[in-house]
Amino acid sequence: MRLFLFFLIFVGTAWSASQSKTVLLTSIARKAILSEFTHTELIDATMLTRRYDFLKAPGATFVTLTKSRGLRGCVGSLRARYPLLDDVAHNARAAAFRDPRFAPLRPQEWEDLSVEVSLLGSPERVAYKDADALRKTIVPGRDGIILTLGKHRATYLPQVWEQMKGFDEFFDFLCRKAQLERGCLALHPRIERYRVSSYDEAALHKRPMPNAGAFYPAQCLALWKTFGTFERQGEVKHLRDTAPRALVVPHAGYRYSGYTADLAYRTAAKYRRTYRRIVVVGPSHRVAFDGVSAARYDAYRTPCALVSNDRPYVKTLAERFPVTFVPAVHEREHSTEVQLPFIDGYLPFLPVVELIYGKIDAAALQKMLAYILEDPENLLIVSTDLSHYYSLDKAHRLDTHCLDALRSVDASKLRRCKACGKTGLAALIGAAKKLGLTSELLDYRTSAAATGDNRKVVGYMSGAFYAQ
Repeated sequence: MRLFLFFLIFVGTAWSASQSKTVLLTSIARKAILSEFTHTELIDATMLTRRYDFLKAPGATFVTLTKSRGLRGCVGSLRARYPLLDDVAHNARAAAFRDPRFAPLRPQEWEDLSVEVSLLGSPERVAYKDADALRKTIVPGRDGIILTLGKHRATYLPQVWEQMKGFDEFFDFLCRKAQLERGCLALHPRIERYRVSSYDEAALHKRPMPNAGAFYPAQCLALWKTFGTFERQGEVKHLRDTAPRALVVPHAGYRYSGYTADLAYRTAAKYRRTYRRIVVVGPSHRVAFDGVSAARYDAYRTPCALVSNDRPYVKTLAERFPVTFVPAVHEREHSTEVQLPFIDGYLPFLPVVELIYGKIDAAALQKMLAYILEDPENLLIVSTDLSHYYSLDKAHRLDTHCLDALRSVDASKLRRCKACGKTGLAALIGAAKKLGLTSELLDYRTSAAATGDNRKVVGYMSGAFYAQ
């Protein structure tokens, strides 16, 4: 029994590690392609190689792009000559823009694009007498093949076997790919085989993004332009020269509260190399339940890339606190979902834990948030809007209580605060006070700033908490 349990633990750990690696490698590929569209380098090589040491080691990869299940580009390296990070980024750009079989990728194709990264093992030469002998040696579905005859050379990844009817068709097409006649095995070309580790984002269990297109742009480049618009609206005035330990952010549509949230994320982005993970906490708006639900997905979808779910840390929290997983809660909730595009844009490649709370006492939630804040490598993000649908003057009066509570790190001042995420805000302020954190109000405004309607407004604020 002990051996069986150990096996389950080992397999679960390996599975989780594989999923995280899939998100990381495919996100590197996506960021490399997106860099070409935005004319901005989106890969922080220093941070990535410092956090993921294996990215510095030489690696040979193929990056395969598919669209509507059809091939859209595939370019790779057969020999490990460059650091894995560089190899993935280079081959992703080449697959998107320089595969001679396809026109360069267009921005509008991004939404239907799927990415797979194949990490190749070292090729080994296969000795064979004839095609029948080779047939007995090659393992379909597991062996990638390199065929070389003089100046003619071609390869097929092991995944290609799935598209072929068998050995003969596989090698006939491989011969033609090498610009040789079918049946070229009769000429006894050099055959090498290799195995691959496949990292395919299509195989991941992903959190949906049902609010894309409503709360925030569903198209990647439109989202990127939105971030640029926020940046042009105003600069972040850093009052502290230290990394925030926690952020308070709103969760309305980006038209209304995006700039306010953006200021908080830009505040943290300067220190992104100091964080190990991000924990996002928000209230449930559509599903009533008791307690806290932690997402158990492999990854979170955003319009531009995937964000990894820190499953090991979810397990850690579940061992210490009464945390469950209620899928229906995460499938529609916007309070946490709208944070994910900001995280991918400003704090890329960091794993995320999504916590959504239902009916729960603020004191109980405070214990969990205090535990999260005790780790200086965690960035805690608490999502809340303020008063809803009062006149502008009354909204200001009510929201002042929320602002004062944040500024003074005093949860008792929240009594007249009408925040929809008041429980989470109270828990954060209580945890921050217990740990001796200080705070800073970054921005406050209402929906009237976007709509011009002063009769029924919603309030929004963003703030940051720091260690003294």
